[in-house]
Amino acid sequence: MFEYRILQEKEYGQAIHLANQAFREPDHVSMGEAFPHVFSPALNQSYGAFEDEKLVSFIGLVPSVIHIENAEVQAYSIGAVCTHPDYQKRGLASTLLGHIFAHIKMAGASVLFVSGDLPIYKKAGCTYYGKVLQYNLRQGNLNQKGKYSIRELLPYDWFQIRKLSNKRSVRYEQSIFDLALLNKAAGFSSIFKTKHTILIAEAEGELKAFLVLAAPNLGQPQAVSRVIEWGGDPEAVCSLLAETFRYGSETVRLMVPAFETALIKLLSSLEKSEASYPGTIKIMGLDVFLQQLAPYLAGKITISTIDDQHKQLSWGQNSVIVENNTLEQMILKGIHGLDDGLANIFPVPFPYPEGLNYV
Repeated sequence: MFEYRILQEKEYGQAIHLANQAFREPDHVSMGEAFPHVFSPALNQSYGAFEDEKLVSFIGLVPSVIHIENAEVQAYSIGAVCTHPDYQKRGLASTLLGHIFAHIKMAGASVLFVSGDLPIYKKAGCTYYGKVLQYNLRQGNLNQKGKYSIRELLPYDWFQIRKLSNKRSVRYEQSIFDLALLNKAAGFSSIFKTKHTILIAEAEGELKAFLVLAAPNLGQPQAVSRVIEWGGDPEAVCSLLAETFRYGSETVRLMVPAFETALIKLLSSLEKSEASYPGTIKIMGLDVFLQQLAPYLAGKITISTIDDQHKQLSWGQNSVIVENNTLEQMILKGIHGLDDGLANIFPVPFPYPEGLNYV
């Protein structure tokens, strides 16, 4: 018989060992170091399947608050999902996922982010979402504006970085400690064995923008650098992008969510490709999600319940009744042919998942 439950503090060492076996090579940083929130006894969220007190399957669970303009959405992310090879194909992860769903609903969260798109997640109702533009920048694509002074992070910059971070209309909630901890952990970057550098654009003695760059180690001269996260004035961000090549890469990969229209306009002359966000998402309860999203919707649209399966959308002089499933698709992906009033609302913008808060 298997026991399914939240891990106890003494059991997180087993979880890190199991995850390292599943996801890490000998020269990788440990999963415990790269994803401190996943393996946090202080948060006390992650679940395991046990046989005689031995952890044989694990799902890391991390809570977060997503800011979407004035709305605060309570969310969870799962990661480091793994099962010992001797126990695979027994449905352990699927059973754990059921416990995760119950936990999320008890916590009052409305959205679940998943870094993968395996059948286990799609069968549970997770789906693709969002739209992102990918740029593969080459040296010379962008020119630094001379009015900005570019340098690396200094220890007294954290207050200003937090201030710039909080000005973003769509973001994960991040304290100064969160920013510092997640930058040091470099979770997403650790997959590629790259390290973080924070660049600062300064003008007139004031920080105008910051950018987190994942650059290759000295032993990886051909590795691609990746822009992990940024904040501040879009023109200053472009100046920072122009400076990323000083760290040795011929190519810098930049993923810009479609709602970042000001930055996209500045990059309009560059080649790009379009894709859904990586990973998948599940709205855990439509009514709870709409309640948490209400400040974002206020003044734009009114959504009211008709019955268990239908909502009425009212905007301007227009009104339409849609099924709940259709509304969820509008929220996550938009729908072609929406009039301008709805196209400015849907899809709802979510933070790009492969930033500092990657799970």
